[in-house]
Amino acid sequence: MAILEVYRDPSTMEPLLPENIGDLEPMSTQLLEKSHALSASLHPETAKAISTFLRPMNSYYSNLIEGHDTHPIDIEKALKKDFSKDHKNRSLQKEALAHIAVSADLFNKPMNNGFNTYSAKFIKNLHKAFYEKLPKEFQVAINIEGVETPIIPGEFRKCEVQVGKHIAPSWEYLDGFLARYESYYDPNSLSNKSKIRRIIAIASAHHRLAWIHPFSDGNGRVVRLLSDACFLTEGMNTSGLWSMTRGLSRNDASYKTHLSNADLTRWDNYDGRGNLSNKMLKKFCEFYLETAIDQVEYMKKMLDLDAMLKRIHYYTDLMVSKGILKTETRYILEAVFLKGEIPKKEVERVTGKSDKTAKILAESLLNLGLLNVDKTNHLSPYKVNYPISASPLLFPGLYPTGKEMDMMAMLR
Repeated sequence: MAILEVYRDPSTMEPLLPENIGDLEPMSTQLLEKSHALSASLHPETAKAISTFLRPMNSYYSNLIEGHDTHPIDIEKALKKDFSKDHKNRSLQKEALAHIAVSADLFNKPMNNGFNTYSAKFIKNLHKAFYEKLPKEFQVAINIEGVETPIIPGEFRKCEVQVGKHIAPSWEYLDGFLARYESYYDPNSLSNKSKIRRIIAIASAHHRLAWIHPFSDGNGRVVRLLSDACFLTEGMNTSGLWSMTRGLSRNDASYKTHLSNADLTRWDNYDGRGNLSNKMLKKFCEFYLETAIDQVEYMKKMLDLDAMLKRIHYYTDLMVSKGILKTETRYILEAVFLKGEIPKKEVERVTGKSDKTAKILAESLLNLGLLNVDKTNHLSPYKVNYPISASPLLFPGLYPTGKEMDMMAMLR
């Protein structure tokens, strides 16, 4: 590869934020307000259960963007340590579990109080945490010469990379690019005092890290995990109730087109002052913020109280017709959705049944994964829980229609 074809100067990734960001501020403000309203709409225990329920979906969509289609049913089986005998499917299951584990770790670690999610160290740690959990066959990449090379978890690439028409910066100069990236987007810097500016920066930084392409493989997953971490740092989506990745995957063609267009150099003297196109970066940020708002609004619709209770009724009616549940279980599901958890004795009250019958009703829901309880403590309350297999009825549209039809067919 000729040396002039490879970027070596960090200034070549300018602009790092669209010029005249005022046009993007209304969307950024809207996303902030809607996200906070969504997080405040549920009992904390219910929000926690739904966040846990959504992580496998995030994993499904993030891996799907990379061309790895792992069926949600297989992901649910993997969570129960039920792995496929087929080697390829088993590897995909383990890949899904790796993403779920890294995502869960992000939500369990506070990342405010001066933490810089854009640091090269944090980005490396995300890659390391994900790749060290992958099967060995996923820890290799094909370099630009077509040679298979091992991927070292958490280590920047040591080869040149071309993605489509985009030739990423030279690997020998990656430290300089990442240093510029880290300092420019640092949420603690004086130039980033505005929260609205920082939200727009999440969108812009999403593309610029993909453009740098610091790893020989896994950049897409790392970039999307980083976006999750950045929203958390801003105190947004701390309950994990909406998924950026779902929106990007369901608009996969537009997502990849906008990413590719933002790789382009500026068209003319009216297209900003940097090396790359200001117009295309702005369009990417618009797409990104619109997608985020759409996902928040989708989950708001899903979690609307009346709508959720109707779906709980429909679910229990269907399961009653199949002889799997009793009608009274709907009252238990309603109670745990509203309160997050209920004492065991309250099952008697909400169902109007005896202690013995109440225990049988609760046990039927435990068997379906619709309740959770600490079996080592007889005083432990019943907590809300949602299995992947129930998503087509309780949270329709989370997964593609074909996948949901498969899950519906498995209801017995």
